[in-house]
Amino acid sequence: MVVEEHRPVEGARVAIGHRGQCRLWLVQTGVGVAKARAASLRMMDSRPLDLAVSSGFACALTSAAIGDLLIGTEVIMRGSAPSLSEPAKVMACAQQPSAVAVRAAQEAGLAARSGRFATVPRVLWRAPEKREVAADTGAIGLDMESAAVGAAAAERNVPFLVVRAVSDLLDEDLPLDFNLFLGQGGWARGAVACLARPSALVGLARLRAQAAQASARLTSFYERFLDDLD
Repeated sequence: MVVEEHRPVEGARVAIGHRGQCRLWLVQTGVGVAKARAASLRMMDSRPLDLAVSSGFACALTSAAIGDLLIGTEVIMRGSAPSLSEPAKVMACAQQPSAVAVRAAQEAGLAARSGRFATVPRVLWRAPEKREVAADTGAIGLDMESAAVGAAAAERNVPFLVVRAVSDLLDEDLPLDFNLFLGQGGWARGAVACLARPSALVGLARLRAQAAQASARLTSFYERFLDDLD
């Protein structure tokens, strides 16, 4: 992607650029259902879009390795989400872009699988919680935004796709409760938690390395995917 400019659009941070004939608007929605829905609706109302993609990191809810790609066939909200009008609704991903995504991953030599995504309203940082959602939903991936992006896309009649890279695993505890960082004053609470558990710093370094690996795989994927779309 050739980035032409960075600018705020309706309150969201956006990188604008292109690859080939594809015009790209990369929106940083923020963490969670409410922020993702608000940013998605603002973007979709400000300009016509051919495709909305929920991308970033995900927890694997099935056997996987760090950096594996998870491509959504549908998304379901699991748990209460007051910002969604129909939180229990299953939102289907657009079939043709999904097929292009699967083929692009294969041709790029990247490990990938497709299936249902589950979106939750808070960080699930303990492995037993992850396993419970996996058993209840049959999902392959877990995040905190895709259902909101999908709901906004359905309301605005925009085709929708999910492509995320695995940054943490089904049987892996996160180093600390990241919900502490969300909301007003969250960073202060999170910092106190880190100081109280110095061992968490080792886990945070591991998670950072895993996120870097996932990010590199996403970059490789999008280079091929956008060329195929073009």
